[in-house]
Amino acid sequence: MKVPQALLAARAVGPVVILVASACVGAPPAATGPSASAAEVPQRGGRIVAAGGIDVQTLNPMLAAEVTSTFAAGLIYASLYAVDPKTGELSPDLGSWTVSADGLTYRWTIRASASWSDGKPIVGQDYLTAVKAVARSKVTVRKPNFQEVAGFAEYRDGIANAISGVTLDPTDPKKFAVRFVRAFCPALANAFGQSAGPLPTQVFGKYVVDDDVTKNVDAAPENVAPPVASGPFKFRESRKGELVTLDRNETYFKGAPFVDQFVFRVTGVGAQVGLVKSGDANFTRGVQQSDLTELRGHDDLVLHRYPVNGYTFIGWNTRSATAPALADKRVRQALAYALDMDAVVRSVLLGEGARAVAHHPPTSWAYPDRRTLDPYPFDRAKAEDLLHQAGYAKGADGLYAKDGKALAFTILAPSAGQASWDGLLETAVEQYRALGVKASPEHAPFQAVTDRLDTGNLEAWILGWSLGLDPDPYSIWHSSQIPDAATKKPGFNSGGFTAPGLDRAIEEGRTPANGDCSQAARKKSYETVDRILNDEQPYNFGFAANQFVLTSKSLRGVDPGTYAIFWNVERWWIKP
Repeated sequence: MKVPQALLAARAVGPVVILVASACVGAPPAATGPSASAAEVPQRGGRIVAAGGIDVQTLNPMLAAEVTSTFAAGLIYASLYAVDPKTGELSPDLGSWTVSADGLTYRWTIRASASWSDGKPIVGQDYLTAVKAVARSKVTVRKPNFQEVAGFAEYRDGIANAISGVTLDPTDPKKFAVRFVRAFCPALANAFGQSAGPLPTQVFGKYVVDDDVTKNVDAAPENVAPPVASGPFKFRESRKGELVTLDRNETYFKGAPFVDQFVFRVTGVGAQVGLVKSGDANFTRGVQQSDLTELRGHDDLVLHRYPVNGYTFIGWNTRSATAPALADKRVRQALAYALDMDAVVRSVLLGEGARAVAHHPPTSWAYPDRRTLDPYPFDRAKAEDLLHQAGYAKGADGLYAKDGKALAFTILAPSAGQASWDGLLETAVEQYRALGVKASPEHAPFQAVTDRLDTGNLEAWILGWSLGLDPDPYSIWHSSQIPDAATKKPGFNSGGFTAPGLDRAIEEGRTPANGDCSQAARKKSYETVDRILNDEQPYNFGFAANQFVLTSKSLRGVDPGTYAIFWNVERWWIKP
């Protein structure tokens, strides 16, 4: 998965729902394909400086849970397969695979020429090291990717000293096989993606002790300063809150990149575009819709626009002790009707996107028939009727209350997030107060927000999901993924949401009893998931905004898409 094949765009990855890639403000500089002419000859040298608002938290892909870390780790560690940026289709890359007739066993062969930057070959043992590291980690959210692998649970719990389902070829160290105990529909995307790619055994093997379940990689210093790489770049230095610098990996199996370095530079919200315009950076994903008008006429810049596989949302903590009203579906539905999301799309996104009404976005083959879902149009009268049904009455102060307790909550958003999140926060607070609900805004550093999500110490929050290649929603919505502060169990179902039939529908689309992993069968299951979520409103599903990448015109070869941005980064080059 990209991040986790469902990742927080802010927490992760990411990983927003496309919609119409239209510009209401006129046509800024745009690119629909590679920014390098076929007649040009790429030159070596120079560096890519990517300006972003969120610091890199880790460079270990199995621990990355937000977009910047996922991207940076992806430049250091190669994935077994390649992803088509426009379609999401998978093809052999670091490895190639075959699948058994019963669909339960995947056999892999790693490229003969592939090696780590220290010269050691990349082998099947390195994949096994990664899976063992996930099994024994106390903080990763990747365990659901492997729970159907034979023997994974036993190794995770210390019952066994090996993972029986992962076997290495005794005659060829480049070959390995993975056997699943039952049909696992997202197996290819989830169990072999970037977050599940080979980790160098010579680095991380010492942290995984087969007969000691307490040992893990969670605090390994190599997570933030990896000494070897398999991807196009290798780690050079990191300065917390400032930058991460990567050098060209001369041993990269696709060929060394043209540029000398790739730098992730941390800057304030709204400053990324200015850095590219001034020449202090030459790449950013930090383009806001409000930047589009001003960017028109800048012939020295290239703007790439594409639909994102994800959405921005307001999450409700359905188990909040301080805002118990959020446990009532009628209250959550009222909050959906009371927020004019179409106006948010017009005023905040400037038309660059559309409202989202359920989990699966239009970029996904699992996208439901919207005619079966409630679009929750702005309707304050309906919102008030639902609050009355829930037992709330408006007092002399204009606020709804029940049993002497005002209907009130605080909405938390990262202080260094996206401008669209701030616009959504401001509009939501204003419109909820107009309804008679006391909504208070709060900002905190990004890491503090994600920490509070793990502990449940919040009432409502604004973030975004950058979803993965497979539409499996297990890691976000299954009840087993509710984090537990007492045991420090991680999980992405931070609102503690459950509903009758939801777990079963998710499981039917993920591990069907009849083994039918066809898109038609899975889509039917996911339509049930989306209908439940649409009705229950554990999130206000917010909007799907178009994504933009801004580069200097001198940076050639950039060709981002919905499913991959850095897919050809080794071919990017800088024209003097």
